[in-house]
Amino acid sequence: MDKQLLFVIVIYNLDFHQSSTYQTLLLPHSDIQTYIIDNSLYSQIVQDTNIIYSHHPDNPGVSFAYNEAAKYAKKNGYEWMLLLDQDTHFPNGILQEYLDCIRSCPDIHLIAPPVNVGNGRYMSPVKLWWKMGLINNDVPKGQIISLYDYSPINSGMCISVDAFFRCGGYKNQVFLDYSDFQFIERFRRISDKGYILKTEIHQEFSTLVDDRDKMLSRYQLFCLSLKQCDMPSFVDRMGYAMVVLKRGVSLILKTHSFRPVLIFFKYYIK
Repeated sequence: MDKQLLFVIVIYNLDFHQSSTYQTLLLPHSDIQTYIIDNSLYSQIVQDTNIIYSHHPDNPGVSFAYNEAAKYAKKNGYEWMLLLDQDTHFPNGILQEYLDCIRSCPDIHLIAPPVNVGNGRYMSPVKLWWKMGLINNDVPKGQIISLYDYSPINSGMCISVDAFFRCGGYKNQVFLDYSDFQFIERFRRISDKGYILKTEIHQEFSTLVDDRDKMLSRYQLFCLSLKQCDMPSFVDRMGYAMVVLKRGVSLILKTHSFRPVLIFFKYYIK
């Protein structure tokens, strides 16, 4: 396949070979080079052919990971990057649909699949209402969309390397939550169109936890990441504040604790 496409996958605390993404997409297409960014504390042995392994035990986040992979892609002459996480199931034949779109739509620089999370619900592409992503029961498929109407998430997003650098890439400081929405806002500076595939992928949530302390720790990261989003206007600042507050109120109800209020003021407002 020459150097048209580079797979990029971010791994965290999981054996690479046990990931759903590896088993359903990377293994069947082992002829395509894969750039692995492992943000786990301990490294793992990866000796597969066509794999570049980069270990970052300090866990700098997904935005840093994608930016580093983009540098590698540009330096080595790749035209497109397919961004992946570890918990996604890719159906047979979807790679060909990506490639067909690349060849048939030269004016499109961003391609994404519908992301099904079960029970007929889709988390991508999402409609954003005042910075809040609304999970839908119906999404566009097999068509060009406006990136002002819909915003794809990171998982499964295929991006032209040239367009990636022209829009400024990911913002490293937005290291986790909303990294994708922030990237789409940047991407719209150069193109307001994207293509949504007909074939959908299925997203797992193995990282979700019910432990109260872990949920509160996760909310702390949520606050820290969203605090770094670009907020050029008062409307932007209010929108992001509402997103963080909404998550906090939900946690208060789940944990029966007012600690989310303290986290909000300490890690988002301060």
